[in-house]
Amino acid sequence: MVTHGYTERTSLAGLLRHGDLEFHQQLQQVLRNPDFAVTEKQSQERRRENAYDQLRYLVKEIGSTRAVATNLPELFAVFDWSAVLATDLIPLISGHYNLASGSLSTLTDSDSAAPYLQDLDDASSIGVMLLTEYGCGSNIGFMQTTATWDGNGFVLNTPNPRARKFMPSVGIPVARVCVIGARFIDAAGVDHGVHLFTARLRDANGDPCPGVTITQLDHQPLVIMDNSVISFDNLRVERSAWLSNDLATIDDEGVLTWRDEQSRKRGFASAISQLTVGRLALSSCLNATARAALYIALRYAAKRVVPLTPVDSPLMVDIPHVRDTLLTDLAGTVARTIYGNAIKTFLAGSDLTDRDTVVSVMLAKHFIQLHALDTVTHCRLKMGAQGMFSANRVADYLGVCHAAITGEGDCHVLGSVAGRVLAKQLAGTLPPEPGLHDPADASDRARLLNARTLTIVQEAQQHLATPALADRLAVIPEALSIAEAYCAEEALRLLHEHADHAEIAAVRDVFALHYLDQHAAWYLTHGLLDIAAVETTKQQLRHAIDSLADNLPTLLDAFAFDDEILGAPVLSEDLPAAWDSRCHDPRRH
Repeated sequence: MVTHGYTERTSLAGLLRHGDLEFHQQLQQVLRNPDFAVTEKQSQERRRENAYDQLRYLVKEIGSTRAVATNLPELFAVFDWSAVLATDLIPLISGHYNLASGSLSTLTDSDSAAPYLQDLDDASSIGVMLLTEYGCGSNIGFMQTTATWDGNGFVLNTPNPRARKFMPSVGIPVARVCVIGARFIDAAGVDHGVHLFTARLRDANGDPCPGVTITQLDHQPLVIMDNSVISFDNLRVERSAWLSNDLATIDDEGVLTWRDEQSRKRGFASAISQLTVGRLALSSCLNATARAALYIALRYAAKRVVPLTPVDSPLMVDIPHVRDTLLTDLAGTVARTIYGNAIKTFLAGSDLTDRDTVVSVMLAKHFIQLHALDTVTHCRLKMGAQGMFSANRVADYLGVCHAAITGEGDCHVLGSVAGRVLAKQLAGTLPPEPGLHDPADASDRARLLNARTLTIVQEAQQHLATPALADRLAVIPEALSIAEAYCAEEALRLLHEHADHAEIAAVRDVFALHYLDQHAAWYLTHGLLDIAAVETTKQQLRHAIDSLADNLPTLLDAFAFDDEILGAPVLSEDLPAAWDSRCHDPRRH
């Protein structure tokens, strides 16, 4: 897979940021507009409407939706800052910018896309993609919605209740442009698999278009979304609404002809290519919430005095279970930020239908998103009661994590598929012979991570010889381990490349030693570490955490957050006064 193409920055903040600094700063200002602040009196419905109003304002302020959707650094920045400062926006920007506008901008000609892109460009219509169904979930190759050729265009139908589209956010009655996944059925009744079609789901008044039924689902406690179930009864779409990516043609008789065999093979990958972008965008924004949660939790922990005895009142950051947990999470988050930035840079110039591209992003999603959820969860728990309030942001980040992890494919499914691909690609590379390594030596640590990757690859081969279901299931745990091990090895390599920053060198050591400590039993049983080396690993990790703690202020500053913009009471030097001010602010009520 790929992590090359990453360019070194001169500053620590530049290393951790992806994209133009001025655009990042503009987004911070736009997304903190108090007119869209969530208040205690807002109902669930009003919060949803507020999110749509804020999306329109965002589009007005930063310009053309299409321009942002096709400028990946800007797109990723929109995801990141929305997740940090305006969590209710995340479900909307994913559909509007990435899945709808991105697909229309890249998968069809400009004339065919123009009527829809014009409305999306200024957010007079909001975009969304309809893929998942009750029956297939996110395994969308098995969707059942049909698009049947009728001589002039296509007629979309939901053949049975399990084929209803579940659960795009389209409940609020606003004008909607959608990209719909459906099985193309030609005039002879032949099923040509999944293709994409564009349609208007709701008209200018927000009413469902003829042939569309929308039923809003129940309230979600973790994130504000207007999730719905959608079904089609002879929804007509124009011939030009087919998003072919110029890989095939359909003649007047409804006969589909691929341009060549390679085009046929790329057809499905082309149809879902914006999912690849979306997976990385959501991974990026979850990593952003992890950085923000760590910034808030660690700043708070550095101020919070903990009375332990009548004479001892250490800072919370010095309590071992707080310090060790949050600093190892910090190392993992910085490692994944640098790793994710490398994948972003590569993706901007890649073919989204290429297998290496798709698998690289699958790996990144599994590697980044699950760690982000763990990190945000740890921050919420370590902050205690303060972590329960939306005012301190971290609790809301949990909702973003759960929503994003559910979107664009299950992390474990994607991780296991990517790990299986890696197992086949790396099958010819033999692991090193068993032999003891020194965890105190940085080069040996890198070799230990590589040995774990290649050893698990070889152990997985026994299940790759046949397509039998038993073997396909048996290989999943090993495939997930391969995905995790490979990404950790690549992340460590990237950290080492940037270890001229003392802060990154400290992150590198904690990241590597924590990884070895986590997998100590595996290394013992495979003859790569002994008991003495495991103890050395623990000692070295304690020293590395001490070093990272020394570099903590500089590292947190490099995250480029601002106490005033975040507005969390726990960031204040006077916590009671900060809460008093917030509780008595008339704008909050």
